[in-house]
Amino acid sequence: MCYVVRERKPFLAYKLFESNISDQIPGLCVTRQFPDKVKEIFDVRDSRILWLSHTPGKDHHNPTSIGTLATVISSFIERYKRCIVLIDGLEYLVINNGFQQVLRFVEHINEQVMQSRSTVLIPISPSAFSEKELALLERNVEVIEQPTMSVNLEKDFSQLIDEYR
Repeated sequence: MCYVVRERKPFLAYKLFESNISDQIPGLCVTRQFPDKVKEIFDVRDSRILWLSHTPGKDHHNPTSIGTLATVISSFIERYKRCIVLIDGLEYLVINNGFQQVLRFVEHINEQVMQSRSTVLIPISPSAFSEKELALLERNVEVIEQPTMSVNLEKDFSQLIDEYR
């Protein structure tokens, strides 16, 4: 299932990612944040982290190569059948590729994940998109709203997801 997590800063999405990865459920984190910072703040275990960056390097991914990114994510989902993928930086992908191309990317990933037992989390800042763009992004996915109070962020992942089914 593919989920858009509405939040200004991607904290809840990372906590959901963190709480779902295990030995049986591998994780792939695509992020605009520097990978060492992600590892410092969140317990991402042995998850693969791809950094969206124009700087070349190991596990760096050029944000303009959105087709290649879709292939990497699709291959990960196909390989593990049951996994969790976090795509943090959708706004950055829009800046580098345009909204229509990013919408096609999200729809492609959503189709891939529907055929598996995997989960994709896409945190977005609603203020970065127009009302029409948000409607298009959220049309074929489940939407998780950021809680107004983050008192119980350690809530069981499946319990939180069930609330939005």
